[in-house]
Amino acid sequence: MKEYTRRKFLNLGCKTILGAGLLSSTAARLANAQSNDHYRALVCINLNGGNDGFNMLVPAGGAAYREYHDSRGHLAVGEADLLKLSPTTPNTTEVGLSPYMAQLKPLFDQGHVAFQANVGTLVEPATPDDVRNESVQLPEQLFSHHDQARQWQKIDHHHHWNSGWGARTADVFAATQPYPNLAAISLVGSNEWQSGGEQSAFTISSEGVPSYSGMHDLSEDSWQLPRRQAFIELLHQNYENAFERSYAQLQTRALVLSTNVGAALDRLGDLQTPTPQNNALAEQLAMVAKLIAIKDEFRMTRQLFYVDLHGFDTHDDQLRVQPYLYSQLAEALAYFHQALLELNQLDNVVSFTSSDFGRTVSSNGDGTDHGWGNHHLVMGGAVHGADVYGTMPRLAVKGPDDYRNGRIVPTTAVSQYAAAQLRWLGLDENEINNLLPSLKNFPGAGPSFFG
Repeated sequence: MKEYTRRKFLNLGCKTILGAGLLSSTAARLANAQSNDHYRALVCINLNGGNDGFNMLVPAGGAAYREYHDSRGHLAVGEADLLKLSPTTPNTTEVGLSPYMAQLKPLFDQGHVAFQANVGTLVEPATPDDVRNESVQLPEQLFSHHDQARQWQKIDHHHHWNSGWGARTADVFAATQPYPNLAAISLVGSNEWQSGGEQSAFTISSEGVPSYSGMHDLSEDSWQLPRRQAFIELLHQNYENAFERSYAQLQTRALVLSTNVGAALDRLGDLQTPTPQNNALAEQLAMVAKLIAIKDEFRMTRQLFYVDLHGFDTHDDQLRVQPYLYSQLAEALAYFHQALLELNQLDNVVSFTSSDFGRTVSSNGDGTDHGWGNHHLVMGGAVHGADVYGTMPRLAVKGPDDYRNGRIVPTTAVSQYAAAQLRWLGLDENEINNLLPSLKNFPGAGPSFFG
Protein backbone atom coordinates (compact mmCIF):
# COMPACT_ATOMS: atom_id res chain seq x y z
CA MET A 1 0.00 0.00 0.00
CA LYS A 2 2.84 2.38 0.85
CA GLU A 3 4.56 1.60 -2.47
CA TYR A 4 1.38 2.34 -4.45
CA THR A 5 0.86 5.62 -2.61
CA ARG A 6 4.45 6.67 -3.26
CA ARG A 7 4.21 5.74 -6.96
CA LYS A 8 0.98 7.66 -7.31
CA PHE A 9 2.52 10.66 -5.56
CA LEU A 10 5.58 10.63 -7.85
CA ASN A 11 3.40 10.29 -10.94
CA LEU A 12 1.32 13.27 -9.87
CA GLY A 13 4.50 15.24 -9.20
CA CYS A 14 5.83 14.50 -12.69
CA LYS A 15 2.57 15.66 -14.28
CA THR A 16 2.66 18.85 -12.25
CA ILE A 17 6.28 19.61 -13.14
CA LEU A 18 5.76 18.91 -16.85
CA GLY A 19 2.56 20.94 -16.94
CA ALA A 20 4.10 23.86 -15.08
CA GLY A 21 7.13 23.79 -17.38
CA LEU A 22 5.03 23.98 -20.52
CA LEU A 23 2.83 26.75 -19.10
CA SER A 24 5.95 28.69 -18.12
CA SER A 25 7.45 28.40 -21.62
CA THR A 26 4.14 29.42 -23.12
CA ALA A 27 3.94 32.43 -20.84
CA ALA A 28 7.47 33.47 -21.81
CA ARG A 29 6.60 33.36 -25.50
CA LEU A 30 3.36 35.27 -24.98
CA ALA A 31 5.07 37.94 -22.89
CA ASN A 32 6.77 39.19 -26.04
CA ALA A 33 3.93 38.41 -28.43
CA GLN A 34 1.37 40.31 -26.35
CA SER A 35 3.45 43.38 -25.56
CA ASN A 36 1.81 45.24 -28.45
CA ASP A 37 -1.20 42.97 -28.84
CA HIS A 38 -4.77 44.12 -28.42
CA TYR A 39 -7.15 42.97 -25.75
CA ARG A 40 -9.19 39.75 -26.02
CA ALA A 41 -11.72 38.27 -23.61
CA LEU A 42 -13.82 35.09 -23.43
CA VAL A 43 -17.18 35.14 -21.67
CA CYS A 44 -18.60 31.75 -20.67
CA ILE A 45 -22.41 31.92 -20.37
CA ASN A 46 -23.42 28.79 -18.49
CA LEU A 47 -27.02 27.62 -18.97
CA ASN A 48 -27.33 25.78 -15.69
CA GLY A 49 -29.33 22.55 -15.55
CA GLY A 50 -29.08 21.25 -19.12
CA ASN A 51 -30.49 23.52 -21.82
CA ASP A 52 -32.89 21.93 -24.32
CA GLY A 53 -31.01 23.27 -27.34
CA PHE A 54 -33.17 21.22 -29.70
CA ASN A 55 -35.98 23.72 -29.03
CA MET A 56 -33.59 26.66 -29.48
CA LEU A 57 -32.33 25.74 -32.97
CA VAL A 58 -34.92 23.65 -34.79
CA PRO A 59 -35.21 21.95 -38.20
CA ALA A 60 -37.50 24.35 -40.06
CA GLY A 61 -39.13 22.33 -42.77
CA GLY A 62 -39.74 19.09 -44.62
CA ALA A 63 -39.06 15.61 -43.28
CA ALA A 64 -36.57 16.87 -40.68
CA TYR A 65 -39.19 19.07 -39.03
CA ARG A 66 -41.81 16.29 -39.15
CA GLU A 67 -39.42 13.90 -37.37
CA TYR A 68 -38.76 16.54 -34.73
CA HIS A 69 -42.46 17.26 -34.27
CA ASP A 70 -43.40 13.59 -34.08
CA SER A 71 -40.76 12.99 -31.41
CA ARG A 72 -41.57 16.07 -29.32
CA GLY A 73 -45.34 16.08 -29.57
CA HIS A 74 -46.92 19.07 -27.83
CA LEU A 75 -43.48 20.33 -26.69
CA ALA A 76 -42.44 21.00 -30.29
CA VAL A 77 -42.18 24.60 -31.48
CA GLY A 78 -44.79 25.20 -34.18
CA GLU A 79 -43.30 25.31 -37.67
CA ALA A 80 -45.05 28.59 -38.44
CA ASP A 81 -43.69 30.15 -35.23
CA LEU A 82 -40.03 29.47 -35.99
CA LEU A 83 -37.83 32.43 -36.94
CA LYS A 84 -36.32 31.12 -40.18
CA LEU A 85 -32.55 31.52 -40.45
CA SER A 86 -30.50 31.68 -43.64
CA PRO A 87 -27.06 30.25 -42.86
CA THR A 88 -24.21 31.45 -45.06
CA THR A 89 -23.05 27.89 -45.70
CA PRO A 90 -25.70 25.80 -47.47
CA ASN A 91 -27.00 23.13 -45.12
CA THR A 92 -29.04 20.05 -45.88
CA THR A 93 -31.44 21.02 -43.10
CA GLU A 94 -33.37 24.28 -42.96
CA VAL A 95 -33.21 25.77 -39.47
CA GLY A 96 -35.25 28.17 -37.39
CA LEU A 97 -34.77 29.96 -34.09
CA SER A 98 -37.11 29.78 -31.12
CA PRO A 99 -39.66 32.61 -31.37
CA TYR A 100 -38.76 33.58 -27.80
CA MET A 101 -35.26 34.51 -28.95
CA ALA A 102 -36.33 37.15 -31.46
CA GLN A 103 -33.79 39.67 -30.15
CA LEU A 104 -31.02 37.29 -31.21
CA LYS A 105 -32.09 36.93 -34.85
CA PRO A 106 -30.83 40.36 -36.02
CA LEU A 107 -27.43 39.57 -34.49
CA PHE A 108 -27.36 36.27 -36.40
CA ASP A 109 -28.40 37.98 -39.64
CA GLN A 110 -25.71 40.65 -39.17
CA GLY A 111 -23.04 37.97 -38.75
CA HIS A 112 -22.35 38.41 -35.02
CA VAL A 113 -23.83 35.08 -33.86
CA ALA A 114 -23.12 31.52 -34.99
CA PHE A 115 -24.47 28.19 -33.80
CA GLN A 116 -22.47 25.03 -33.22
CA ALA A 117 -24.66 21.99 -33.77
CA ASN A 118 -24.71 18.85 -31.65
CA VAL A 119 -21.88 19.47 -29.14
CA GLY A 120 -21.26 17.20 -26.18
CA THR A 121 -18.77 15.54 -23.87
CA LEU A 122 -16.80 12.95 -25.85
CA VAL A 123 -13.57 11.13 -25.06
CA GLU A 124 -13.26 9.97 -28.68
CA PRO A 125 -15.51 10.02 -31.76
CA ALA A 126 -18.56 7.81 -31.30
CA THR A 127 -21.60 6.64 -33.23
CA PRO A 128 -24.83 5.31 -31.69
CA ASP A 129 -23.71 1.76 -32.58
CA ASP A 130 -20.34 2.36 -30.89
CA VAL A 131 -22.13 3.44 -27.73
CA ARG A 132 -24.56 0.54 -27.74
CA ASN A 133 -21.74 -1.94 -28.40
CA GLU A 134 -19.52 -0.32 -25.76
CA SER A 135 -16.70 -0.20 -28.30
CA VAL A 136 -15.56 3.34 -27.42
CA GLN A 137 -14.57 5.03 -24.19
CA LEU A 138 -17.41 7.15 -22.86
CA PRO A 139 -17.42 10.09 -20.45
CA GLU A 140 -17.92 9.09 -16.84
CA GLN A 141 -21.44 9.18 -15.43
CA LEU A 142 -23.29 10.28 -18.54
CA PHE A 143 -26.55 12.14 -17.79
CA SER A 144 -25.47 13.10 -14.25
CA HIS A 145 -25.75 16.86 -13.71
CA HIS A 146 -22.71 17.16 -11.48
CA ASP A 147 -20.43 14.89 -13.50
CA GLN A 148 -21.34 16.20 -16.93
CA ALA A 149 -21.17 19.86 -15.90
CA ARG A 150 -17.77 19.11 -14.39
CA GLN A 151 -16.56 17.39 -17.57
CA TRP A 152 -17.85 20.23 -19.73
CA GLN A 153 -15.86 22.73 -17.72
CA LYS A 154 -12.75 20.65 -17.05
CA ILE A 155 -12.41 18.65 -20.32
CA ASP A 156 -10.19 16.23 -18.46
CA HIS A 157 -11.54 12.73 -18.99
CA HIS A 158 -8.25 11.08 -18.01
CA HIS A 159 -7.74 13.23 -14.89
CA HIS A 160 -4.55 14.75 -16.24
CA TRP A 161 -5.42 18.05 -14.54
CA ASN A 162 -7.40 19.01 -11.48
CA SER A 163 -8.59 22.30 -12.92
CA GLY A 164 -11.07 23.77 -15.37
CA TRP A 165 -9.94 24.61 -18.89
CA GLY A 166 -10.73 28.25 -18.15
CA ALA A 167 -8.38 28.17 -15.14
CA ARG A 168 -5.62 26.48 -17.15
CA THR A 169 -5.96 29.09 -19.88
CA ALA A 170 -5.98 31.96 -17.39
CA ASP A 171 -2.78 30.57 -15.84
CA VAL A 172 -1.01 30.81 -19.19
CA PHE A 173 -1.93 34.46 -19.64
CA ALA A 174 -1.69 35.43 -15.97
CA ALA A 175 2.10 35.40 -16.01
CA THR A 176 2.19 38.15 -18.66
CA GLN A 177 -0.13 40.56 -16.82
CA PRO A 178 0.37 42.88 -13.83
CA TYR A 179 -2.73 41.59 -11.99
CA PRO A 180 -2.77 37.78 -12.49
CA ASN A 181 -5.90 37.32 -10.38
CA LEU A 182 -7.86 39.48 -12.82
CA ALA A 183 -7.15 37.05 -15.67
CA ALA A 184 -10.23 35.05 -14.56
CA ILE A 185 -13.29 36.76 -13.09
CA SER A 186 -16.50 35.10 -11.93
CA LEU A 187 -19.85 36.86 -11.46
CA VAL A 188 -21.37 33.89 -9.60
CA GLY A 189 -18.71 32.72 -7.18
CA SER A 190 -16.80 29.46 -7.41
CA ASN A 191 -17.21 27.39 -10.59
CA GLU A 192 -15.49 24.39 -12.15
CA TRP A 193 -14.39 26.25 -15.30
CA GLN A 194 -12.17 28.69 -13.41
CA SER A 195 -11.22 26.52 -10.41
CA GLY A 196 -8.02 24.65 -9.63
CA GLY A 197 -5.53 26.93 -11.35
CA GLU A 198 -2.43 28.54 -9.94
CA GLN A 199 -4.32 31.84 -9.67
CA SER A 200 -7.66 32.11 -7.88
CA ALA A 201 -10.46 33.66 -9.90
CA PHE A 202 -11.51 37.12 -8.78
CA THR A 203 -15.14 37.06 -7.62
CA ILE A 204 -17.47 40.01 -7.99
CA SER A 205 -21.26 40.40 -8.00
CA SER A 206 -23.60 42.26 -10.33
CA GLU A 207 -23.75 45.03 -7.71
CA GLY A 208 -19.98 45.42 -7.50
CA VAL A 209 -17.00 44.34 -5.43
CA PRO A 210 -18.00 42.68 -2.14
CA SER A 211 -16.57 44.70 0.72
CA TYR A 212 -15.08 43.45 3.98
CA SER A 213 -17.76 43.75 6.64
CA GLY A 214 -17.12 46.71 8.90
CA MET A 215 -14.03 47.82 6.94
CA HIS A 216 -15.36 49.46 3.78
CA ASP A 217 -15.75 53.05 4.96
CA LEU A 218 -12.32 54.72 4.42
CA SER A 219 -13.26 58.25 5.45
CA GLU A 220 -10.94 59.79 8.06
CA ASP A 221 -13.55 60.05 10.82
CA SER A 222 -15.02 56.59 10.28
CA TRP A 223 -14.99 54.13 13.17
CA GLN A 224 -14.22 51.44 10.57
CA LEU A 225 -10.84 52.90 9.57
CA PRO A 226 -8.92 51.74 12.69
CA ARG A 227 -10.42 48.27 12.30
CA ARG A 228 -9.18 48.11 8.70
CA GLN A 229 -5.72 49.33 9.69
CA ALA A 230 -5.52 46.72 12.43
CA PHE A 231 -6.52 44.00 9.98
CA ILE A 232 -3.81 45.10 7.53
CA GLU A 233 -1.21 45.03 10.32
CA LEU A 234 -2.23 41.47 11.18
CA LEU A 235 -1.83 40.44 7.53
CA HIS A 236 1.73 41.82 7.45
CA GLN A 237 3.01 39.91 10.48
CA ASN A 238 5.83 37.37 9.99
CA TYR A 239 4.08 34.00 10.22
CA GLU A 240 6.14 30.83 10.55
CA ASN A 241 3.26 28.50 9.76
CA ALA A 242 2.86 27.97 5.99
CA PHE A 243 -0.95 27.94 6.18
CA GLU A 244 -0.98 31.20 8.13
CA ARG A 245 1.38 32.83 5.60
CA SER A 246 -0.70 31.60 2.67
CA TYR A 247 -3.93 32.86 4.23
CA ALA A 248 -2.38 36.27 4.96
CA GLN A 249 -1.11 36.56 1.39
CA LEU A 250 -4.51 35.57 -0.03
CA GLN A 251 -6.32 38.12 2.12
CA THR A 252 -3.81 40.84 1.23
CA ARG A 253 -4.29 40.25 -2.49
CA ALA A 254 -8.07 40.20 -2.08
CA LEU A 255 -8.06 43.43 -0.08
CA VAL A 256 -5.86 45.26 -2.60
CA LEU A 257 -7.80 44.02 -5.62
CA SER A 258 -11.17 44.74 -4.03
CA THR A 259 -10.12 48.28 -3.18
CA ASN A 260 -8.54 49.04 -6.57
CA VAL A 261 -11.25 47.45 -8.72
CA GLY A 262 -14.00 49.03 -6.63
CA ALA A 263 -12.42 52.47 -6.98
CA ALA A 264 -12.04 52.05 -10.75
CA LEU A 265 -15.69 51.02 -11.10
CA ASP A 266 -16.78 54.02 -9.02
CA ARG A 267 -14.85 56.33 -11.34
CA LEU A 268 -16.41 54.69 -14.40
CA GLY A 269 -20.03 55.00 -13.29
CA ASP A 270 -22.86 53.58 -15.39
CA LEU A 271 -22.76 52.80 -19.08
CA GLN A 272 -25.06 54.69 -21.43
CA THR A 273 -26.61 51.45 -22.70
CA PRO A 274 -29.52 50.79 -20.31
CA THR A 275 -29.45 47.44 -18.52
CA PRO A 276 -32.69 45.43 -18.94
CA GLN A 277 -34.78 45.28 -15.80
CA ASN A 278 -35.53 42.02 -13.97
CA ASN A 279 -32.92 40.10 -15.94
CA ALA A 280 -30.22 38.57 -13.72
CA LEU A 281 -28.06 37.47 -16.65
CA ALA A 282 -28.14 40.95 -18.19
CA GLU A 283 -27.09 42.40 -14.83
CA GLN A 284 -24.12 40.02 -14.69
CA LEU A 285 -23.13 40.94 -18.26
CA ALA A 286 -23.47 44.63 -17.40
CA MET A 287 -20.77 44.16 -14.75
CA VAL A 288 -18.64 42.21 -17.25
CA ALA A 289 -18.93 45.17 -19.64
CA LYS A 290 -17.85 47.58 -16.88
CA LEU A 291 -14.87 45.40 -16.00
CA ILE A 292 -13.85 45.37 -19.65
CA ALA A 293 -14.23 49.16 -19.69
CA ILE A 294 -11.65 49.53 -16.88
CA LYS A 295 -9.19 46.93 -18.24
CA ASP A 296 -6.63 49.54 -19.29
CA GLU A 297 -6.27 50.76 -15.70
CA PHE A 298 -4.93 47.30 -14.86
CA ARG A 299 -3.11 46.79 -18.21
CA MET A 300 -4.99 43.54 -18.88
CA THR A 301 -4.59 41.91 -22.30
CA ARG A 302 -6.44 38.61 -21.81
CA GLN A 303 -9.39 37.86 -19.50
CA LEU A 304 -11.93 35.08 -19.01
CA PHE A 305 -15.34 35.83 -17.46
CA TYR A 306 -17.98 33.43 -16.13
CA VAL A 307 -21.71 34.16 -15.83
CA ASP A 308 -24.65 31.85 -15.19
CA LEU A 309 -28.39 31.53 -15.88
CA HIS A 310 -30.27 28.94 -13.79
CA GLY A 311 -33.43 26.95 -14.46
CA PHE A 312 -32.77 24.76 -17.51
CA ASP A 313 -33.50 21.38 -15.88
CA THR A 314 -36.92 21.24 -17.54
CA HIS A 315 -38.21 17.81 -16.57
CA ASP A 316 -41.64 19.40 -16.19
CA ASP A 317 -43.49 22.62 -16.93
CA GLN A 318 -41.24 23.15 -19.96
CA LEU A 319 -43.86 25.02 -21.98
CA ARG A 320 -43.98 27.72 -19.30
CA VAL A 321 -40.35 27.79 -18.16
CA GLN A 322 -38.52 27.61 -21.48
CA PRO A 323 -40.07 30.72 -23.11
CA TYR A 324 -39.08 32.77 -20.07
CA LEU A 325 -35.50 31.45 -20.05
CA TYR A 326 -34.99 31.95 -23.79
CA SER A 327 -36.37 35.48 -23.72
CA GLN A 328 -34.06 36.29 -20.77
CA LEU A 329 -31.06 34.84 -22.61
CA ALA A 330 -31.78 36.65 -25.88
CA GLU A 331 -32.45 39.96 -24.14
CA ALA A 332 -29.22 39.69 -22.14
CA LEU A 333 -27.13 38.84 -25.21
CA ALA A 334 -28.64 41.68 -27.24
CA TYR A 335 -27.90 44.07 -24.38
CA PHE A 336 -24.30 42.86 -24.06
CA HIS A 337 -23.78 43.31 -27.80
CA GLN A 338 -24.90 46.96 -27.53
CA ALA A 339 -22.77 47.57 -24.43
CA LEU A 340 -19.67 46.28 -26.24
CA LEU A 341 -20.49 48.51 -29.20
CA GLU A 342 -20.61 51.47 -26.83
CA LEU A 343 -17.19 50.53 -25.46
CA ASN A 344 -15.74 49.88 -28.93
CA GLN A 345 -14.83 46.37 -27.77
CA LEU A 346 -17.12 44.25 -29.95
CA ASP A 347 -14.28 42.69 -31.94
CA ASN A 348 -12.28 41.93 -28.78
CA VAL A 349 -14.87 39.88 -26.87
CA VAL A 350 -16.29 36.43 -27.67
CA SER A 351 -19.18 34.99 -25.66
CA PHE A 352 -20.18 31.33 -25.79
CA THR A 353 -22.75 29.12 -24.10
CA SER A 354 -22.10 25.99 -22.07
CA SER A 355 -24.51 23.64 -20.29
CA ASP A 356 -24.56 20.33 -18.42
CA PHE A 357 -25.88 18.39 -21.42
CA GLY A 358 -28.75 18.48 -23.93
CA ARG A 359 -32.19 17.01 -23.42
CA THR A 360 -33.91 13.95 -24.85
CA VAL A 361 -35.63 14.31 -28.20
CA SER A 362 -38.60 12.51 -26.68
CA SER A 363 -41.08 14.14 -24.31
CA ASN A 364 -41.81 12.75 -20.86
CA GLY A 365 -45.29 14.31 -21.02
CA ASP A 366 -44.51 17.67 -19.43
CA GLY A 367 -40.85 18.18 -20.25
CA THR A 368 -37.66 16.51 -21.38
CA ASP A 369 -35.11 14.35 -19.59
CA HIS A 370 -31.31 14.33 -19.42
CA GLY A 371 -29.76 13.91 -22.86
CA TRP A 372 -26.30 14.26 -24.40
CA GLY A 373 -25.72 16.21 -27.63
CA ASN A 374 -26.81 19.85 -27.67
CA HIS A 375 -26.73 23.04 -29.76
CA HIS A 376 -24.69 26.04 -28.57
CA LEU A 377 -24.04 29.57 -29.73
CA VAL A 378 -21.01 31.82 -30.07
CA MET A 379 -21.28 35.64 -30.28
CA GLY A 380 -18.83 38.43 -31.04
CA GLY A 381 -17.45 40.76 -33.65
CA ALA A 382 -14.66 38.30 -34.48
CA VAL A 383 -17.13 35.44 -35.05
CA HIS A 384 -17.89 34.40 -38.61
CA GLY A 385 -21.58 34.40 -37.83
CA ALA A 386 -24.84 33.97 -39.74
CA ASP A 387 -23.97 30.29 -39.95
CA VAL A 388 -24.51 26.89 -38.36
CA TYR A 389 -21.34 24.85 -37.86
CA GLY A 390 -21.16 21.10 -37.45
CA THR A 391 -23.83 18.57 -38.36
CA MET A 392 -27.50 18.94 -37.52
CA PRO A 393 -28.69 15.59 -36.13
CA ARG A 394 -31.87 13.75 -37.05
CA LEU A 395 -34.22 14.46 -34.13
CA ALA A 396 -36.10 11.19 -34.34
CA VAL A 397 -36.64 8.70 -31.51
CA LYS A 398 -34.89 5.49 -32.62
CA GLY A 399 -33.49 7.47 -35.54
CA PRO A 400 -29.91 7.23 -36.85
CA ASP A 401 -28.51 9.65 -34.23
CA ASP A 402 -30.42 8.30 -31.20
CA TYR A 403 -28.57 5.62 -29.29
CA ARG A 404 -31.29 5.07 -26.64
CA ASN A 405 -34.41 6.74 -25.25
CA GLY A 406 -34.16 9.82 -27.47
CA ARG A 407 -30.59 10.67 -26.46
CA ILE A 408 -28.63 12.10 -29.38
CA VAL A 409 -24.94 11.19 -29.69
CA PRO A 410 -22.78 14.33 -30.16
CA THR A 411 -20.81 14.81 -33.37
CA THR A 412 -18.66 17.69 -32.07
CA ALA A 413 -16.67 17.30 -28.86
CA VAL A 414 -16.55 20.00 -26.20
CA SER A 415 -12.75 19.91 -26.57
CA GLN A 416 -13.11 20.90 -30.25
CA TYR A 417 -15.55 23.68 -29.35
CA ALA A 418 -13.10 25.00 -26.73
CA ALA A 419 -10.07 24.67 -28.98
CA ALA A 420 -11.53 27.08 -31.53
CA GLN A 421 -11.82 29.72 -28.84
CA LEU A 422 -8.30 29.12 -27.53
CA ARG A 423 -6.93 29.59 -31.06
CA TRP A 424 -8.70 32.94 -31.20
CA LEU A 425 -7.10 33.89 -27.87
CA GLY A 426 -3.69 33.29 -29.43
CA LEU A 427 -2.55 29.85 -28.30
CA ASP A 428 -0.85 27.52 -30.79
CA GLU A 429 -1.74 23.89 -31.46
CA ASN A 430 0.85 22.39 -29.10
CA GLU A 431 -0.32 24.61 -26.25
CA ILE A 432 -3.97 23.82 -26.95
CA ASN A 433 -3.32 20.08 -27.04
CA ASN A 434 -1.59 20.34 -23.68
CA LEU A 435 -4.51 22.22 -22.13
CA LEU A 436 -7.11 19.89 -23.73
CA PRO A 437 -5.59 16.39 -23.55
CA SER A 438 -8.50 14.58 -25.28
CA LEU A 439 -8.37 16.87 -28.34
CA LYS A 440 -5.79 14.63 -29.97
CA ASN A 441 -8.49 11.96 -30.36
CA PHE A 442 -10.38 14.14 -32.84
CA PRO A 443 -8.70 14.54 -36.23
CA GLY A 444 -9.23 17.67 -38.30
CA ALA A 445 -9.45 21.32 -37.42
CA GLY A 446 -12.86 21.18 -35.73
CA PRO A 447 -15.17 24.21 -35.61
CA SER A 448 -14.00 27.17 -37.70
CA PHE A 449 -16.26 30.01 -36.54
CA PHE A 450 -13.25 32.35 -36.44
CA GLY A 451 -12.14 31.62 -39.99
